[in-house]
Amino acid sequence: MTTRTKTLSALLLLALSGGCAALVGTDRPNAAASPEGATPGAAIPVMLDRERPGVDRVGGLRFLGALDLRAEGLGGLSGLWVAPEGDRFVAVADTGLVATGRLDHDPAGRLTGARDLRVRPLAVEEGIPGRKRRSDVEELARLPDGGWPDGGWPGGGWLVAFERDHRILRYPAGEGGPAGTPVPVPVPPDVAEGSPPNSGLESLTRLSDGRFLTIEEGADGLQDRRAWVTRTAALPEFREDWRPLAYRTAPRYRPTGAAPLPDGGALVLERRVSLLGGWSSRVVRVAAADLREGAAVEGRELARLESPLLNDNFEAIATRRGPAGEVLVYLLSDDNFNALQRTYLALFALEEAPPRAVSAGR
Repeated sequence: MTTRTKTLSALLLLALSGGCAALVGTDRPNAAASPEGATPGAAIPVMLDRERPGVDRVGGLRFLGALDLRAEGLGGLSGLWVAPEGDRFVAVADTGLVATGRLDHDPAGRLTGARDLRVRPLAVEEGIPGRKRRSDVEELARLPDGGWPDGGWPGGGWLVAFERDHRILRYPAGEGGPAGTPVPVPVPPDVAEGSPPNSGLESLTRLSDGRFLTIEEGADGLQDRRAWVTRTAALPEFREDWRPLAYRTAPRYRPTGAAPLPDGGALVLERRVSLLGGWSSRVVRVAAADLREGAAVEGRELARLESPLLNDNFEAIATRRGPAGEVLVYLLSDDNFNALQRTYLALFALEEAPPRAVSAGR
């Protein structure tokens, strides 16, 4: 998140004097379990619309529950991965932290609780960094367990995208999220030197065909953001393995996360904040055919979360298959460690059919 956006959000939240907090329901918190190494905390159920409890849909998404996560040291979350079984999550924070936990769902598939919350620092190339510039984590992607077609990389592990010191690091395999000593992965051309300091690679995901997609947050005033897809399903060995395209946001929105769809497309999460309108988030569907070199991609908006619906600084998105084959969508907010914001984890089911591919003309 840029300094300007953070300043606007702080002013906004002060003006609203607790407007975000008012979204939290009056249900008693479910205490998170506290085994050795876990962080005591709570997961408070939150409604999609506090004034209208029966509301369970927004656009092409069906609401399946949300939690207000509270634990010591938990906050600033900007990237999310949820296990295919839905029983655990890994998140990364722009303060250089990794958060993990267990998730509970009821028989109907609704998100009901989070427990065993853990927060730890993330090491970079030189160990635990002492400067924000080295630890500004924005996104993570899980690597496949079966290895790579060219045999050049072992299976498993994680890719983590950083801004300020713009880079992508690969971490060894581990179910508890990225850990250990990472190695660099080539970033797209002109990213390391040409990206704005606080607006680098905000989105990074592995598509269902094995290729990687990354989108730059970009500077203020832009509508077209730089994006890249890899040439093949192998990890990039050279900068040239990243092929450029353009991602077009809605006016005044910024891309903050991306997640794969089974049909080869992707969901992109966009965020906007203003003094008058507050927080607003869009979930946009991008067709598989548009994720190609040279494309100018303008996806289809599936849903928009803004007042009076549950809303905050949503920065992370993850997807998985549900038990009936449906696509489940998780959204996670970054509270900026601000007492007037919240760390929301929300779950939705995708109910809109895949759109036809649409590319904006040049």
